[in-house]
Amino acid sequence: MTFNFPYSDWGRLDLDMNLFYAKRCVAIPGDTFYIENGIYRVKNCSDTLGYYENQHILSQQEEYEFPPQIFNAFPYDWRYNWTIKNFGPLYIPAKGDNMAIDSLNIVLYRNLIAYETRQEVTVKGGTVLVGDSLIERYTFTKNYYFMAGDLVFDSKDSRYWGLLPEDHITGKISFVWNTKDMESGKRRWNRFMKRIK
Repeated sequence: MTFNFPYSDWGRLDLDMNLFYAKRCVAIPGDTFYIENGIYRVKNCSDTLGYYENQHILSQQEEYEFPPQIFNAFPYDWRYNWTIKNFGPLYIPAKGDNMAIDSLNIVLYRNLIAYETRQEVTVKGGTVLVGDSLIERYTFTKNYYFMAGDLVFDSKDSRYWGLLPEDHITGKISFVWNTKDMESGKRRWNRFMKRIK
């Protein structure tokens, strides 16, 4: 999929009309996504997700082989302590989902709720406020997606910035236009104009 990058300021989800990304969608609304020793998984799904070859290589690597800014992942909170090798489980909200919200899971969904309501979301004394209103449940008004890059070792994808709102999606990739070999930097003409299924 192609989409507008969802953050121009890392603390607030917004729409950057000047920056487009192309990533694989590995989890859709209603899925529970997780990464187990580098391998992408969705609860109750046995399919291979994303670019498996690089995930397998990641599974063989140790934490010390990565700088912390690459290894640590969303939501960057000690209560979750998620990494690019062990992440989740993270429920992907669907439009109409009514979820219990508390001072722990608000870390996962704060930016989504702030984006939908256009209000500040804060936690005070263990309670969650949207603007001045106390909330214990929230009904999502948009669908969300988990996007993954093929370069699992360092890709600006949902592992780092969280979930993608549906209104950021701009299209589906149908064919390869330009691709380069990662080692030589030369064009891979055998993939030029190849259809993507």
